[in-house]
Amino acid sequence: MLGPLELGTTFGEGMTPGKRQVRLFDLRGEHYEMGYQQGLQAREAIHHLAANLHHVEAFQLQKPALVPTKVFVTMAMRRAVGEMWSNVSEYCPRQKARMEGIAKGADIDESMLFLTLAGEMMMAQINYRLGACTAAGIDVERSALGEPMVIKNFDYPLFFQPYYLTRLCQPAETASTLDVTVAPLAGCHDGINEHGLCISYNYGYGTDMPNVNVPITLLVQEALENCANTEEAIDFLSAGKRSGGAILLVADALGHMATVELSSNFSGVRGPQDGILINTNHYRCREMVSYDIPRNAYYTSRNVRALRGVRVHESSELRYARAEQLFSAVEVIGMRDLLGVFCDHGESGRGDDNTICRHGPYFSTTCSMIMLPRSKRLLVTYGNPCDAVFTDFLDPFTREDGEAEEGIGDDGGAPVGD
Repeated sequence: MLGPLELGTTFGEGMTPGKRQVRLFDLRGEHYEMGYQQGLQAREAIHHLAANLHHVEAFQLQKPALVPTKVFVTMAMRRAVGEMWSNVSEYCPRQKARMEGIAKGADIDESMLFLTLAGEMMMAQINYRLGACTAAGIDVERSALGEPMVIKNFDYPLFFQPYYLTRLCQPAETASTLDVTVAPLAGCHDGINEHGLCISYNYGYGTDMPNVNVPITLLVQEALENCANTEEAIDFLSAGKRSGGAILLVADALGHMATVELSSNFSGVRGPQDGILINTNHYRCREMVSYDIPRNAYYTSRNVRALRGVRVHESSELRYARAEQLFSAVEVIGMRDLLGVFCDHGESGRGDDNTICRHGPYFSTTCSMIMLPRSKRLLVTYGNPCDAVFTDFLDPFTREDGEAEEGIGDDGGAPVGD
């Protein structure tokens, strides 16, 4: 059974996570040193995740019936190390050093960290889909704040929610980042750097086979550390060595934004339409559509029970269309409008697997965040935005203590004011 963690998790009924405070992990120094600090501070959560990972249904589906769980976990760790060690070391040496630090600080074998990375790469396989997400970017012309806005609902199995962390990374040799990740990971899913560059990562499902095994969370982290604006990030991400698919929303402090669609070997770029960028989980760039899972593909008995018989792109297409509809009804978009769209439960008003604020049998919105690149501001909540208070991190790159502003919200979870 899962129990309370030092990361501030509280639990609702049964195994369902309840409300949780967003704590900032302040990490400084060389990458190994930052990793060591992360591992030390999140040690309990990392061990807790490692001890319970075999309970994840997608993981269980890969285990041969007659193989004991402990034996299978050991085999899976060895395979993950064998597939990724050399590629991660070659193409992401700083993040590899961070992983070594995390393992040392958490007092856990580094092979377990590679096993968690292997789960990310499985998401490029139709039968082992582990996540989703909805993201949107609002350009300066449509924004009531006078600067771009980026918002993301991170949809994932509830199992992983207790292990999320928000960290301020201030490395010695690259740009500082403020990002949201999972306790054992060196990379991140979403973040903003000291230049105001934002990147938000939605899962994509490219069908081409990879030539290297580098998870995209590491590529996102590297881009945040090494790029200052959208143009640089587009070039960096498109050329980056990677495995799997991604739909990345990139925005900078000058107001430039784009979506970069990636498979293991190919990429496409698209810009805003009428001042809005929307990303879900299917490719929309003309040059990338042919590498996507076919629109008429269905999940089979090899997938988790809740998804069997469901059309793969059903939720993605419905969430995209709904976001497009809701944004088209608002000329100038403020923070409350933004949250209103991302708290949406569809025409029925009841959240489900196909709504932007997701309440599905397997996937739920487990984290929501807003990034303001010009203000260098990140607002985060762990859970559905429809019932949340966001913690506001306002330009922590200039704050000595790295502390967040007081959490803000109203009954609907929307930040106060535009």
